[in-house]
Formats: sequence, structure tokens, C-alpha cells
Amino acid sequence: RLVTAHGNRLEFYMTDAINPTFVNNAARNIEKATWILSQRQNKNGGPLLFSNEISEEGSNLSFAVEFGKIVARLDLLTKMLDERYRRIGLNYAQSLLFLNFLPVQ
Repeated sequence: RLVTAHGNRLEFYMTDAINPTFVNNAARNIEKATWILSQRQNKNGGPLLFSNEISEEGSNLSFAVEFGKIVARLDLLTKMLDERYRRIGLNYAQSLLFLNFLPVQ
């Protein structure tokens, strides 16, 4: 669930932290669920979920497109969170490095 990936919270503040691993796992789970829903068949061998249509009249891939957008947004959020933690680590390391120098006068 997406709510679980966000720490069971529905409201966020600037100081809140989200674990990027959980968000990435949620994106992969949505990909798997999308594939399972599109591949499941009923007892007669027909599709269980009529979501995508590829026929002579045209194609309707709205199911795949919408879930693809959700996965893409979660991937973007994961990259942004990873970058945030990387920058925090770099800033901390740089502050420790330059802390050794004392003022000259």
C-alpha cells in the first residue's frame, strides 16, 4: 500500500522524512500488481479484467498508462529522496572537514 510506504501518514511537513526504499518497493509492487491484473484469466481462459484493448478499431491502453504514471511518480520521488539524503551526508562530511581549521586572527 502507498500509505504504508509513506509511514502510515497522510499529512507531511517539511521536517518529515520518508524512507526512499519503501517508496521504491511500493513502485515495484504496483508494477507487479498491474502485470498480474492484466495477465489473470477466468475459468474460460478469457481476461479477468477488461482494461486494455488492442483491436482493429484502435487501442485503449488507459489502464497501463495510468498505472505507468503512478510508478513514474513514485520513481521520481525515490530519486529525489535519495538525492536529499546524499546531500545531507555530503554537507555533514564537508562541515566536519572544514571544522578543523581555526580562525587565523
